[in-house]
Amino acid sequence: RGGYRWPPWTGDEDYRWKILQEGFMAKILMNKIVWALFNFGFISLYQNLLLLLIATPSIIANLVATSCGGDGELTSSSSPLNIYDYVATFMILALVVIESIADNQQYAFQTEKYRRRNVGEKLEGDYADGFNQAGLYSVVRKPNYAAEQAIWICFYLFSIGAVQGERFFNWSISGCILLCLLFQGSAWFTETISLTTYPVYKEYMKTTPLFVPANPFRQSKKAKAR
Repeated sequence: RGGYRWPPWTGDEDYRWKILQEGFMAKILMNKIVWALFNFGFISLYQNLLLLLIATPSIIANLVATSCGGDGELTSSSSPLNIYDYVATFMILALVVIESIADNQQYAFQTEKYRRRNVGEKLEGDYADGFNQAGLYSVVRKPNYAAEQAIWICFYLFSIGAVQGERFFNWSISGCILLCLLFQGSAWFTETISLTTYPVYKEYMKTTPLFVPANPFRQSKKAKAR
């Protein structure tokens, strides 16, 4: 939040970076030199490279369209839209909505939790547990993470559509694969923190899947009891 308020920068840093820097997962990161190298290698280089890779299906589509055009000019007939393009477009739009709902549900929950805590109101239900277990969070534990990964998997479909479905795999798939692997590690790290912060989080993990719903119409046992 506030990442573009500069100068001076007044945004909020992801709380996990400070925990990581304090040696929560690896004591070696407490060393200033090691932390600087980690910042440069993982945050500055790798994550920016990953942002480029997840966008590469558009490069495939552009290359195919340009080569089909013959004269180097893009035309409506260079690479006509097909079922892959329509499915990808619909799915991405739907997933953006889902991710927005998940983020807003989490924001509303955290805002209300801290409001109650600051005014001295008694915390009950999920507020007493400390984490959201309602709405999309009763279906999977990380609905916003799940939607973000699915968005870029669907974006890969544009590269398949560019070749009219003749090949289902090309080098641009590396972006969404690496992104999903990053989210696996990120979710594991986040939940490790949650397990040390919220005593009942372990029970929540037993009843609610991480990314993929066991049944999209199923609610957690706790949600049903309300």
